[in-house]
Amino acid sequence: MILLILGCDVVQTVSNSSTVASTPELPRCATAVESPPARGCISGTLSCGATVQGTTLGGDSAWDDTFYSKAFCFPAGDRHSGSERVYLLDLPALTEATVTLKSDCVDLDLVGVAWSYDGTGCPAVGHAIPECEGDNKRGGGQVKLQAFKPRTYLVGIDGKAGAVGPYTLSVSCATLRSHDEMNATPGR
Repeated sequence: MILLILGCDVVQTVSNSSTVASTPELPRCATAVESPPARGCISGTLSCGATVQGTTLGGDSAWDDTFYSKAFCFPAGDRHSGSERVYLLDLPALTEATVTLKSDCVDLDLVGVAWSYDGTGCPAVGHAIPECEGDNKRGGGQVKLQAFKPRTYLVGIDGKAGAVGPYTLSVSCATLRSHDEMNATPGR
């Protein structure tokens, strides 16, 4: 059995083989996480109320500075060159999702891209992106994604300057008021 231990830019392999003399000392923020293979560019699905723990290690490297700046997710020059993980999030009508990233050990960024995912691939530099929300705060971040009609988002976690590491991603949802409710005259 092989288990990858990730933490603060450190990757160690621990084996239960009898040839290993002792278990290595773990970094302060080490976390054992599974590294699911990406299916195309999608590593998994999210839904309201979900919490996912993962690592960007082994993810795609399809999105970079050029993609993010052309889609107006992040300013150019953030040097996104690491592997990213991308999750599919389908929101029902009149829903606002708050997606929160926690990444204490490595500088990972969070992005939400509106995209009509057809199962064949994720957007690239040449695609027109209708909406992109990004948060590049160190240690995590948060994006709010709104769906007035049913809408699909791709939620990505990416590292600067090749950074890869563990993260926790959570989604909470609230109901939005409809256009008619917002414009209703009180007392009618």
